[in-house]
Amino acid sequence: MGANAFQDLETTFKYRVFRDPAHEFVMSVGLSIEWGGTGAKSVGADPFNTYTPTAYFGKGLGDLPNILSWIRPVAITGQVGYAIPGRNFTRTFGIDPDGSDLAIDTEFDPRVLNWGATIQYSMPYLKSAVVDLGLPDFIDHLIPLVEANLQTPVANTLTAGTMTTGTINPGAIWVGNTFQVGIEALVPINRQSGTNVGVIAQLRLFLDDIDPHGIGKPIFGEAVQPASPFGRH
Repeated sequence: MGANAFQDLETTFKYRVFRDPAHEFVMSVGLSIEWGGTGAKSVGADPFNTYTPTAYFGKGLGDLPNILSWIRPVAITGQVGYAIPGRNFTRTFGIDPDGSDLAIDTEFDPRVLNWGATIQYSMPYLKSAVVDLGLPDFIDHLIPLVEANLQTPVANTLTAGTMTTGTINPGAIWVGNTFQVGIEALVPINRQSGTNVGVIAQLRLFLDDIDPHGIGKPIFGEAVQPASPFGRH
């Protein structure tokens, strides 16, 4: 029987710490918080917060020599995070014959290394910075990609084990002037990760392009000129 419900709400605070435009390289750090109790137990949402400090990087290959120009639209991104649950274990209680609570099961909540990467090929970058092949406009806005999202328990693993689980996600993103949409398949890497292939879809709005001096204005610093989608990859 299937279940349909929301997982816990998650927010991420991110800060860029290094940027090298000439070599298309950027690094950021961030903190993600999964707010316990905001999702449904039926789909495994936790009742406690989880805090995940994370390091991110992105590298474009636009600095390659002319002989490798066809590889320039390739970009690689990656991230490594350490998920820290708000409590070390969860106890399940039953009722004693005398009516008192009885702890019948204790499950340790592990600390988990979340890691992954993507490799993508930007058709907008190919057209704007390498060569215009005269392809249909729809194709010129596509970014085919393969993404890996993996989790490895590394501490407090007495009941969780240490096996890595996750998915490999082939898919594509279509980039417009003010939004992007994407779809990916979710292919489990082992039986512990699942036995069926899933699908995930994404809609992202570029608030800085929709309204750069209003809802898209930076909280800190000055507003920047709206970017062309052919500069995103």
